[in-house]
Amino acid sequence: MKIITSVVNDPIFIEIQYYTLKKYFQGEYEFIVFNDAKDFPDFTNYNDITIKSEIQNICSKLNITCINIQNEHHKFFDMSTRHADTFNKHILQYQKDNPDKYLLLDSDMFLVDYFDINKYSNYDCAIVLQSRNNEGYLWPGLCYFDMTKMKNFEFINWSLCTGFDSGGMTREWLKKQMGNTPIPNTHDIRWLDKEFHTNDIYFIKHLWSCSWDISELPISLQDNIKLIDFLKNDVRNVNNKFFCEIYDNVFLHYRCGGNWRGEGLDLHKLLSQKLKKSLL
Repeated sequence: MKIITSVVNDPIFIEIQYYTLKKYFQGEYEFIVFNDAKDFPDFTNYNDITIKSEIQNICSKLNITCINIQNEHHKFFDMSTRHADTFNKHILQYQKDNPDKYLLLDSDMFLVDYFDINKYSNYDCAIVLQSRNNEGYLWPGLCYFDMTKMKNFEFINWSLCTGFDSGGMTREWLKKQMGNTPIPNTHDIRWLDKEFHTNDIYFIKHLWSCSWDISELPISLQDNIKLIDFLKNDVRNVNNKFFCEIYDNVFLHYRCGGNWRGEGLDLHKLLSQKLKKSLL
């Protein structure tokens, strides 16, 4: 079992992931960091090229496998294209070369409750469904793949396509995998009191950004005072709706930790330190 994350900036996120996985993940695993920080001044590293070495240092300190990505060409790509390039050329290729069970996590995705991977391992994969133009596709921020038995994996392609962001081309895999079974709607997965899983696919329910509040917080998290305090006092909240997201009742997504919204170093450093105090 391997858990993979791709990191472009904040080393604090690696530390939080490391310790929350250690606390809450039930089962044996190897944690692997793909170091996608840039060697050139960029909005993702706040024009600080030393962040790449900082990531290497924190991985070395925590004895985490760190794989550096050559990404000089990313200076010519937008954020979604960079994301797809990293997943296709490096993470996906690593999975093909090293068949195993894989849990892929966004760099700012953290366990906040106990999680048994057997919940997913009864399936070929577990995915978060996104919808654009009335078509479903996979979100790369949280997914589980069992490379030892997954069907049609050769059709997985994290590239963009017209009207879709990174992962858009996974719609072709999803169509093939689902066959004649209708692809569920993301809203139905969240709101309807029913399961949409197939024999092969586990569909992960999530509470997406700025659409939920304390009334939807999973029961198992309602006594987590420090987490609730962080959620309520996040300056990015809109109309009393939480900016952060919850996946499958156990994963907290800080969201936009790669600075793709251009919110700047000061905000993310402040929030990541507060998050660390809330979760560790």
